[in-house]
Amino acid sequence: MESLDEVPQPRGVVYDLGYRNYDGPRLGRRYAIRSLYVLSLRNTFGLGRGTLPKVLAFGLALIALLPAIFTVAFGALAGENFELVEHHDYFGLIQIIIVLFVAAMASDLVGNDRKNNTLPLYFSRPIKRDDYLLAKIAALATALMSLTLVPQLLVFIGNWLGASDGPGWLGDNISDIWRIGATSTLASVQLAVIGLAIAMFTTRRAFALISVLAALWFSVVFTGVLVAFVGPGWAAVAMLATPLYVTGAATYVIFDAVPARGDQAGEMADQVAYADLPGWTWIAALVAQTAVALFFAIRRYRKVTL
Repeated sequence: MESLDEVPQPRGVVYDLGYRNYDGPRLGRRYAIRSLYVLSLRNTFGLGRGTLPKVLAFGLALIALLPAIFTVAFGALAGENFELVEHHDYFGLIQIIIVLFVAAMASDLVGNDRKNNTLPLYFSRPIKRDDYLLAKIAALATALMSLTLVPQLLVFIGNWLGASDGPGWLGDNISDIWRIGATSTLASVQLAVIGLAIAMFTTRRAFALISVLAALWFSVVFTGVLVAFVGPGWAAVAMLATPLYVTGAATYVIFDAVPARGDQAGEMADQVAYADLPGWTWIAALVAQTAVALFFAIRRYRKVTL
């Protein structure tokens, strides 16, 4: 009988499969954030996806451009500077288009990642949860600029080229450039943050879409009815809590176009005048709403289970 020492023992075999460590360039966190931003921006406009997302995104952007196109066209036909729509009224004119865009795109940007369980893949790279959220906000805000900034710049350039005294008109209206940029940026960032903060609380796109619509649009309807039945003090409180009222009022303030109380200037403008608040209050409220929504969005993603 063989001893245990003489029994052949099994031995492991190492096979060289040719695996090697990666020794190329490591692009790091900034590159990952930039790539996620570009991908999210492309997804917002349906690029690389089916026909329906493209039609929805570009269709809404085109509708938002129509007032600007009509303004420039009428000015060209009239042979003189003709402002069919003034800059401080443009946001209110396309308000429902902006809300639809935010609701549709916010629910898509964050809903698909959670539904398809791709968040663990993103966070396996050198990208942090806050980075993911900020990249999504930047992408949606950039996309919104096509609805808030581009049309107004088109109106400005069209009016400038159509003016009989181009240099004189530009000298009188050059200050509108920074106002257009400021209002468009503030509105785009505010609505992007609020839209994503609401949409990220559900994985169902339909629920996210309805929630964003309710928070943005139906709150305007409710506040408008409330203002008609309460005094100026309570009206101001209700309007300060409504994102679209705050955005519209901040636009009037930046363009120095808040009407005097009693003047007939349009429903929202009249209600802003009725609230009778200092101009800085509306801008502070817009910044505060953005900051609060960003806080809850970051808090949500830091705690979300992958």
